[in-house]
Amino acid sequence: MKTFIYLVDHLFIMIIHVDILTVASYVLAVLSAIIVGLALRIPLLPERPIRYSFTASIIFPTSVIALGLYAMVFKLYGFYGYEGIIIGIVTGIVSALFSKFLLGKVLPKPTGQVEGES
Repeated sequence: MKTFIYLVDHLFIMIIHVDILTVASYVLAVLSAIIVGLALRIPLLPERPIRYSFTASIIFPTSVIALGLYAMVFKLYGFYGYEGIIIGIVTGIVSALFSKFLLGKVLPKPTGQVEGES
């Protein structure tokens, strides 16, 4: 485990504990979600206007689901080192498959407008 110390505005010292393999696992979870999402033809960006779009895309929610799923698995089971890298890749694949096939069933699109909105 490596410790990096950053001096911020000469008042606060911020200590960050970083393990390179853990960071690599998070990055590989997102990259595998993006690659599998592109292979499954999930759009890269949601429809315009993005604020009112409920289209699943690679940027959101697929990569966010990959990060969250890997964080939960990492915290619950404590996979470190090369096991963590493999689990990161698997969670990226699972999150892309979830976004493509199950997200619309778990979180359906809204049917009408909320009262008070134009």
